[in-house]
Amino acid sequence: MKQMKKREKTADTHHTHTTPGEEREREREREMSSPKALLLCRACAPRADLSSSSSSFSRSSSTLTKSSGRRAALILPTLSFLTTAAPSFATEGANSNNNDNNNNNIVTSYAYFDIGTCESIVRAERALGGDAVCSKADAEMLGRVKVGLYGNSSAKDTVSMFKKLVESGAYNRTVFHDVRKGEFVAFGLNGSKRLGQVSIPDGTFAVGERNADFTKASAFSGKHLKPGVVSLALSYDGSRTASPFDGNVYTEVLITTGPAPVPSLDGKNIIFGQVDRESLDVIAKIANTPVFSPSSQVKAWNFIANRVGDERAAKSKLIWTKPTKAVAIFDSGILEV
Repeated sequence: MKQMKKREKTADTHHTHTTPGEEREREREREMSSPKALLLCRACAPRADLSSSSSSFSRSSSTLTKSSGRRAALILPTLSFLTTAAPSFATEGANSNNNDNNNNNIVTSYAYFDIGTCESIVRAERALGGDAVCSKADAEMLGRVKVGLYGNSSAKDTVSMFKKLVESGAYNRTVFHDVRKGEFVAFGLNGSKRLGQVSIPDGTFAVGERNADFTKASAFSGKHLKPGVVSLALSYDGSRTASPFDGNVYTEVLITTGPAPVPSLDGKNIIFGQVDRESLDVIAKIANTPVFSPSSQVKAWNFIANRVGDERAAKSKLIWTKPTKAVAIFDSGILEV
């Protein structure tokens, strides 16, 4: 009996006796076959290393499957997601952004406007234009506003008709009639030249010429998100609705001043351009022009009238956004790209 125990002890001693190198090799194999090692190896290693060590990974996966069962089934699909799905999402997002930019924001030409102010007093109920506006030599010039036009976008008809208006000189010696700091400024109100409004010269448009953009939903999909967005004014925020010339040609233009978006303009007006970066300081000067400010008593009566549905409340409120001096366009033109 003692001899049998001695032989078993001797066999165990021979069985467990290993060299330091063999021990390190066994420890490495145990680490490589663990689920944690597989996850780190698969998710974090460079692709080149993965391809060169695919055979060893396959052996490790086999070991894991035999030893861990359901755990292996859960980990391996996760590894596949990490290495294949994420890059495709990034690519799709980049392609989507590129398509939006390519379709809507390509500048095909520029319109420019030389802006200045006249110190002459402007009556609250009307603007002064035509011969009533001071000469360019006597004006305090604010600078040139340059507008990039999106001629290949869903607003291409709007761009085409706007260019004809500029080239005809219809906007020269007209004034900005609406200034709302923090929202937008507006010019090109259709009406009498003597009042600083747009009067379209004969022959500017062909008989029966129409703007097809009015019937396209895509033309109204743009957002007024940043300063310098230029849109054809059709409706403001309920306080004013633009009136067309000859039943079809709209001449009024809105330019956002920033810094915040103006969602009240979205879906109602057609974006067709963007003020270039160098011109934004001129837009800021226009936005800072003083406007007629009513007394607190007038504001209180207007609030009551608006609450009871009196239509005159909205009309009288328009005076509050009219500049106290003439902010006029003295010259304009088109620059082709």
